[in-house]
Amino acid sequence: MRTADHPNLPQVMLPGQAASVPGPLDMSNMYLAHYGFRRDLGYLLTAVGRIDLGDRRRLGALREHLMWVLFVLHYHHTAEDEGIWPRLRERAPEAVGTIDALEAEHAACDRWIGESAEAFQAFGAAPSEQGRDRLMTALRALADTLGAHLAHEETEGIPLIMAHITAREDKKIHKAITKQYGLRKLIKLLGWMTYELPPHVEDQLRRTSPKAMVLLSSLARRRYERLGRYLWG
Repeated sequence: MRTADHPNLPQVMLPGQAASVPGPLDMSNMYLAHYGFRRDLGYLLTAVGRIDLGDRRRLGALREHLMWVLFVLHYHHTAEDEGIWPRLRERAPEAVGTIDALEAEHAACDRWIGESAEAFQAFGAAPSEQGRDRLMTALRALADTLGAHLAHEETEGIPLIMAHITAREDKKIHKAITKQYGLRKLIKLLGWMTYELPPHVEDQLRRTSPKAMVLLSSLARRRYERLGRYLWG
């Protein structure tokens, strides 16, 4: 089933994004999540590199935030592994090489997800320069591996999604993700995704999103900004 004959919708273009592909589905949530991963892994690298080893409270807050980012990434990748790639394999056999590569990139990210979590746990329990080096290596590898995957997804994966996933299926996938969060985490997610957006993207989302969502996102972002100021200074 193809959707490419439907009207195109405007898509957001965020810092670090490799492409903004027009099509029948609103891919804002995916692009915003990608932006959040890129942004926060960069911030975490900077913060870990500078933090005083004696600042246990902030170390704990940074580790907790990494776990939040990895939590979001888990559901982001699970939705693709379970709801998107199998459908694309069935409907776009000519693109099996691209789909295989995207799935393999998830597996490559998993290695550094695990190493980053373990390295931060060890660093937080017994802060040392050796522990910092191990953690920085893991975070840098995760940022590079995930960054390459996100760019591949934006240039080749999203066009396949646009062509072969229906609006109804897309809505069902997003609804399933939402259920995994619960209200409290969902509000945090909204704040996280809309944190430090460029003004032109804020304007675009304000014009194209339902009014209730715009209001809720604005409230969630203001709440989230307090955490951002503490984490990143």
